[in-house]
Amino acid sequence: MAAVNLDDLESPVALALPPAVPEAMASLVESVSVTPLTNRSIALSWSPLDQGAPFRVYSDMGTGYGIYAYLAQTNEAAFIDEQLRANASYSYRLTLQDDQEEITFAQISAQALGENPLETVPSLNPPSSVVAKPTALPADAILLGLISANDFVDEFKTLSIVGELRNDSGVSVGQTDVTVTFYDSAGTVIGAASGKAMLSAIPPGEKSPFIVSLTKPAGFATYSIRAMGRPVRSQQPAQLAVIEVKRYEDEAGFFHIRGIVENVGTTTAKRTKVAASIYGRDNGVINVGFTYVNPPTLKPGERATFDVIFAYYPRYASQQVIAFED
Repeated sequence: MAAVNLDDLESPVALALPPAVPEAMASLVESVSVTPLTNRSIALSWSPLDQGAPFRVYSDMGTGYGIYAYLAQTNEAAFIDEQLRANASYSYRLTLQDDQEEITFAQISAQALGENPLETVPSLNPPSSVVAKPTALPADAILLGLISANDFVDEFKTLSIVGELRNDSGVSVGQTDVTVTFYDSAGTVIGAASGKAMLSAIPPGEKSPFIVSLTKPAGFATYSIRAMGRPVRSQQPAQLAVIEVKRYEDEAGFFHIRGIVENVGTTTAKRTKVAASIYGRDNGVINVGFTYVNPPTLKPGERATFDVIFAYYPRYASQQVIAFED
C-alpha cells in the first residue's frame, strides 16, 4: 500500500458551511435540539431522515474561532458530547452525505452547565489531628498505578487534572474509576470528583491516559488521586496502528497532533478513536486529549486521519498517540 503524505491530505478539521440548507432538509433543521446535561456534557438530537446515510458531528471545541473539529459519525439521530468545560459555549455542525457530497443540515450552539460537581464530603474536626481511615476497596478491585499527573486552570476557571495510569496486574482491567480528593491548606477534605480512563479495557502492563475536568473548587490547596478497576475479559489484540504523526502550532495559538491510523487487522474497526498524551522534558504528562479518526469506521487495510487539538501545552517535548475502538 502506498504511503500517505499528510501534506497532500485535505484537513479533517475545517468544514465549510454551505451557503444554504437544502430545501428538502428544512423541516429537519427545525427539529434539531440541543440540551446541556451536566457541566461536562451536551446532548444533541434531531429527526431522522430516510436517506440511510450516516450523520457526522463537528464541534468548535468551545474555541469560538469558527474552526470545527470532527467528533463522530453515527447512524443514530442523537449524540452526546462529553469531557467539556463548565460554563463554556460550544457550537456544533451536523452533516450527512447526499449524492457523494457532504452537506451541513444544521448548526446549533449551547453552553455547558456551571454547577460545581464536587461531591460533598464531611469535614474532619479538628483537621490537623484526625487521620481519615482509608476507604475499603471492593473485593474484586484492582488498584492502577499512577505514572504521572498534571493540573491546570483555563480562562473559564475550569480545573483539569490529567495523567496516565498503568495496569500492573496480570489481567485486563476495565470499569475504571479515577477519584480525585481535594484538600484545603489545613489538610481538610473539602470534596471529591471522579472520572474514567480513556481506554475501556487496559491490558496487563499497558497504560491509559485520563482527564478529570470540573469547576475549580473554592479553597482547595492540593489533591490526591486514586484509580482502580475491575477484571474484564481480554479483548482481541490491537489491530489499529498509528503509522504517521505530525505536530505543529497554528496561527491561532493551538497545538495540533495530526496523523494517520491504519487498520492492520482482519476485522472492521468501528468508532475508532485516538488518545494523545504530550510530555515535558522530565517525561511527565502535560496534557491529554482525544478525538475520533476521520472516517471512524475502518475496514482491514484502510486508513484514516486524526487531529487532536490542545490549547494548553507548556514545556512541550514529546508525545504518544494510542489508537483504539470506543
